[in-house]
Amino acid sequence: MFHRDYILRLIQEFSVFLARLAGLKDRNDPEVIFLELERSFRQFLGYDSPLLESLGAEGALSVLSAADGGNPDRLAMAAILFREKSKNYSVYGDEGKAVKCMQMSDRFKAAIGNRTVSEEIRKVLQTE
Repeated sequence: MFHRDYILRLIQEFSVFLARLAGLKDRNDPEVIFLELERSFRQFLGYDSPLLESLGAEGALSVLSAADGGNPDRLAMAAILFREKSKNYSVYGDEGKAVKCMQMSDRFKAAIGNRTVSEEIRKVLQTE
């Protein structure tokens, strides 16, 4: 019960973050977006994104799955965060890092498989 409540609260906070991120995109300031994304990786995944990126898709998946077997909502959050980071790298002009982040996003989506993801997260995950 406690774990479920925690996940629901985390999902609500994640939704608020995504709304704030959309507002930041309207301001068209990639540096501020990067700072918010970095903070969100720590807040929602417990790890800095440069660490996860350095591990590659499979290594990062192993780290994020170690504690809970790969909670699908958490994996979906990782997929969304890496997708957003990929978009920001594209805007910032680093296509190599953009491709790597998008590959990581795709790997996290694939790891979810047919498992159930919260409605709010699923909607965001399926956009684009």
